[in-house]
Amino acid sequence: MEQQPPSMRSYGRHLLLCNHGDCAAPAAAEALLRQIEQWNRDVGLNKLRNPHRIKCSLVDCLGVCQKGPILAVYPDGIWYHSVDSAALERIYRQHMIGGAPVEELIFHRLYPPGQEPAYAPDVRGDEPPALDADQLSPAGVSDNRAAGAALPTTGSAEADQRRQQVRRKAQKKGLVIVNTGEGKGKTTAALGVMMRAWGRKMKVGVIQFLKHETARYGEIKAAARMGDIDWISTGDGWTWTSADMDETIARARHAWSIAQERIVHGGYDLFILDEFTYLLAYGWLDVNEVLAWLEANKPPMLHLVITGRYAPQNLIDFADLVTEMREIKHPFREQGIRAQAGIEF
Repeated sequence: MEQQPPSMRSYGRHLLLCNHGDCAAPAAAEALLRQIEQWNRDVGLNKLRNPHRIKCSLVDCLGVCQKGPILAVYPDGIWYHSVDSAALERIYRQHMIGGAPVEELIFHRLYPPGQEPAYAPDVRGDEPPALDADQLSPAGVSDNRAAGAALPTTGSAEADQRRQQVRRKAQKKGLVIVNTGEGKGKTTAALGVMMRAWGRKMKVGVIQFLKHETARYGEIKAAARMGDIDWISTGDGWTWTSADMDETIARARHAWSIAQERIVHGGYDLFILDEFTYLLAYGWLDVNEVLAWLEANKPPMLHLVITGRYAPQNLIDFADLVTEMREIKHPFREQGIRAQAGIEF
């Protein structure tokens, strides 16, 4: 297959948030990420075609293990520490929108003040953005669950009319489905779809990006017994057990090249990318390049299921169906019960 040169979407700044856990709880960085993503949506800086777009990624470690959460801004080379929601709002309003760093929150600069790399959209000659900081949602409001209040109730005449319109339209397409969130069940739900598709005699494939290639979990054994399911495992174990992160990352990237080949030429009706969100959240792959590739290459009727925590907002915006698994109780946390065969593996 002829290799296409990599493509890249333009952007203005890239924000890196450390969620390693040594300098602050990972949940603190994840909450900040959700807030930034919400503000990006508020002012339109999440759009792939906006040259002033702000990318934001969680990273496993930024090399600073105190006074977290740590936020690094590139290409400016400015690092902020002790970033809570109030500090983040100041940084976003003053630095991201206003272009002026918040000096009192800076603890490290890669360049002397005034000698930072030029802002890329200025170099490219892009039109300046029309941004209004008053559009930002209140700090701490980082999801759109409240929007559900505006939806018609199940039994309303408006809802019935909507259902009838959908039935008449009879539209079908290959869905992009994302199972994400902190709770258990993301892969389990994907495997349920796999079984349903197999029962319909659809061609099914699964690629696991992190689970060890020699693993023989219950689902792998079940797929072998069911037959007619292509199962690909390329990983060397979870990131927190990795003895060589370079090898782990290389394997994951190689798995993506395999997935690309299978998506284009495999003839699948359903293809599952298990734990794929980690490659995007950790920055091993550029999420916008991945989405651009899928938009250009995914067969129209292929259903694509993507699982894993920390699904980037761009992926959520791109997907047709997104489910967030939220943990309420867990036997290990509440009772000290370890993972059990047939339930977790």
